[in-house]
Amino acid sequence: MHVFNSAALAIILVLCGSDASTKNQGLKCGANRMERTQDDIFNIWPWHVALYNKTLDYIAGGSIINVRFVLTAAHATFRDGRTPMQPSELTVLAGFVDLRDFSDDSQEYKVMEIIRYPLYNLRTRMNDVALLKVRRKIMLNFHVAPICLWPEGGPTLETLAQQQERGTVVGWGLSVNGSFSNILRETSLSLIGFESCAEHTKSFQPLLAKGKNYCAGNRGGASVCKGDSGGGMFFLIDGVWYIRGIVNQGTPTQDTRYLCDPRKDVLFMDVTYYRKWIERHAMPQRHNLLALKECGLGHYDETNVRHKKFVHSERHPWVAHLYYSYQNRINVSDCHGVLIHPEFVLAPARCVYNKPDRKLLHVILGEELIGPDPLSLDYNFQAIKVSEVFMDGRFDIEKYGHDVSVLHLSRSVELANNTRPVCLPSLYEQSPYFNLAAWYRRDSHPKELQSTLMRPIRFNFCSAQYKTYQINITDQDRLNCFQHCEMSDIVQSDGTHSCDYSRNNTSCKTPISGAPLFYTKHDGINTYTYLFGMRSFGFADCVDKMSEVFSDIVGMGPWIKHMVEKHSKSDKKDSSFDVPYHRG
Repeated sequence: MHVFNSAALAIILVLCGSDASTKNQGLKCGANRMERTQDDIFNIWPWHVALYNKTLDYIAGGSIINVRFVLTAAHATFRDGRTPMQPSELTVLAGFVDLRDFSDDSQEYKVMEIIRYPLYNLRTRMNDVALLKVRRKIMLNFHVAPICLWPEGGPTLETLAQQQERGTVVGWGLSVNGSFSNILRETSLSLIGFESCAEHTKSFQPLLAKGKNYCAGNRGGASVCKGDSGGGMFFLIDGVWYIRGIVNQGTPTQDTRYLCDPRKDVLFMDVTYYRKWIERHAMPQRHNLLALKECGLGHYDETNVRHKKFVHSERHPWVAHLYYSYQNRINVSDCHGVLIHPEFVLAPARCVYNKPDRKLLHVILGEELIGPDPLSLDYNFQAIKVSEVFMDGRFDIEKYGHDVSVLHLSRSVELANNTRPVCLPSLYEQSPYFNLAAWYRRDSHPKELQSTLMRPIRFNFCSAQYKTYQINITDQDRLNCFQHCEMSDIVQSDGTHSCDYSRNNTSCKTPISGAPLFYTKHDGINTYTYLFGMRSFGFADCVDKMSEVFSDIVGMGPWIKHMVEKHSKSDKKDSSFDVPYHRG
């Protein structure tokens, strides 16, 4: 296999010119910036940085993704391609274009931590991704700014290739004279399909892994070479620059005059595959709304994905149930809850709305079977009283919408294998299927927690369905609609299977209130389960394949986050008192 032995790859030719606006777009990620001189207008790549070793030799590139982290290639953090560097051996330089002239805009940062992707293979350079955490916050300005990670729901590589979109790569790598370029250069590369890439660049054939990496090149034009590794491949989408790939490796030439063969393709690590890993370490509040370190955590197994087992979780350690006393005569579990934080559980507002004949006794966590008296079951569960209940001020028991409440537990839960918080999403993410976990009313005791596949339905279609039954819901009500489905045989580009409604033969059953709806993401190492909704209402029996209606947890997220941050670690009240209710 032909790979470069040094710590990196670079641009041999320069492609100049751009129609981008010169407007300063502030300090947001991916700002499209230009700078004018007396003779020319040139692009500014404020996120691209240079990495230097302890002897102050330039070794590779990288991309600023926020004020504390730089994204680069893992192999650039090894001496001689074999020995891992220590953080003290690396320096990040930003805000300049000439390696010989560090202007007043340049900034220097020492590295305090190197976080390499755990499955990085030193021999093959698979999973060639690393994060560099700098010792102090990066000062953002016109010349130093972060790049955006690929947008959720953004175009696929296949779409970009079909549209003949070209990505831009920049760097100070080796030029045709065999020396590093002093001036930051740029070029654009075309995306190349795996079959063509494997045929054209034989050494890449065993390395190609759909979803993890991809090929690009010019096949005779400008390419990349030693010194460009770790830099990004950027695409301009709606006026904003996004990073899609990290320069991984290219092919050396047989011509002894040159180190790099511009006629061959270049391999890039696909950033979207590693996004959750990147977010978990560098962007915790984007990874999950409450920035919990280990929410929704499970083990990722590609074999299970290929055999359609990935969707069926064996355990749901974040699912809780609410235990009530009715008219002081009978105790029963009658509503789902979801643990989102060691101190907080989410539940439908209707489940905790103050009714005179119903008293909430406990939130019970750690059970997958519930009986007429859950406290009698032989399980390692936790029964915790609620000290406060918070409901959105827009919730109206006579109407629909904003059907979410935050329950502040009287004590923090003891985290265990059967009791862990789920992740809350910080933004809307796409998923080929969703997973409804529920206990069903008509099942005999003890009731077993069951999983069902669901797929989203257009809200205007759903609202029209319910309008025929004089139930009016609008897009202002923070609601989403779903229907039952089955796993499709169609494999998506990320290796998962879609959810096929046409094959549905699921009989409608009524869950106890607030059945939670989840989706799962992975980073190649772990899975992360996210709460997307809680069942607000639906029909008890199948009626014209009616949709189920769920609260919109993403839309309610800012309010949920505010309640948790405001009341977390507050003084606990005596749990023997009646539960205080708050609207706001």
